[in-house]
Amino acid sequence: MSIEKLSEKRAKVLADASAIVTDHADRGEALTGEAAQRFDALTGEAKVIADAITSEKHAAEARTAADAARAEHAAVFAPAAVEANKAPTLSELAKRNGEYTYEMRDITKSNFTAPTNIADMVAVVAGAVNPGLDASVVDLINVRDGRAILFPRQTVLQTATAVSEGAQISESNGTASTATITPAKYAVLVECSAELVDTGLNIEQYIAASAGQAVGIAYGAVLWPAIAAAATVGKQGAAVTPTYSDIVDLVYSVPQQGRRAPKRAFFMNDTTLAGVMKLLDTTNRPIFQPGLNGQPDTILGYPVYSAPLVDTGDEALSIAFGDGSAIKSVLVNGVDVKASDQFHFDYDTITYRVQVRAAGALILPTHVRTFKGANV
Repeated sequence: MSIEKLSEKRAKVLADASAIVTDHADRGEALTGEAAQRFDALTGEAKVIADAITSEKHAAEARTAADAARAEHAAVFAPAAVEANKAPTLSELAKRNGEYTYEMRDITKSNFTAPTNIADMVAVVAGAVNPGLDASVVDLINVRDGRAILFPRQTVLQTATAVSEGAQISESNGTASTATITPAKYAVLVECSAELVDTGLNIEQYIAASAGQAVGIAYGAVLWPAIAAAATVGKQGAAVTPTYSDIVDLVYSVPQQGRRAPKRAFFMNDTTLAGVMKLLDTTNRPIFQPGLNGQPDTILGYPVYSAPLVDTGDEALSIAFGDGSAIKSVLVNGVDVKASDQFHFDYDTITYRVQVRAAGALILPTHVRTFKGANV
């Protein structure tokens, strides 16, 4: 099934789930019993379809890369001039126990539509599971070395006042501090048999999918709890789970310049999102809307991204909302890929090491606010 058809199917499934919530709200009934089970089944199906969409995107890239691989093998029988600085393929890395460090530019999922190298593929997959590696969501910065980086952090803005003619202007310095970002290593080993490498098949796609998810999830598990802890609490809930009013209050706790910024968004994990999907506005309409044609899902019209914040619970910072450009995510020299046939020589396997060195920080805490569950 095409990506477009899968997206349409996912949208319909989420619409059916929203209709269940709306129907019960219109009748003043709680969502329990078979209706709750049906809602959970639909949201679960939507997640499966979302995974299928991601797989289909990767498969499309694999087919493109396979065509390129066939052309490369054809060149063995009809050699042509090759650029001296051409990046080696993974097969070449394996055969020579080589290494290659790829520069990673600002890559987003929308770039993943044409032949590209393994590091770019890893970056796209990692960005799909961790918005902290997606340049369209946060401020993604590529640096050359792993030294600590200092960013000014503004915790309280200056205040301007109306001043009468000839009157003294009041001083207002605000409150500033320094955020220190020290990159840490996130890495994984992926092994392939020598026979698989020699077939000329698209092992890049397999490694990108597995390694990209691994490093993306590992970095996200560190980054997002730190972002939530650094942010300002925008709404203290009266219960451990948010209400519609809580979500509205959270949005409007963020200053207008953050609320209207190009990268403003919600961040929460899938468990929390499933609960928010059940919330209705004052006209009994769901506040959640599924994204279409590759666009992100939205809550109250704002994009929402899956990030490993804690679940809703006692004193939990379970939801963040605000300007993603206030989040600095630093990568050291992009994605690093190395290969060796010596690691498991006795198994005749090629071991690929994929790693990133990354770290992040929130430099404008007033522009990203959190929902905090009640202390019960």
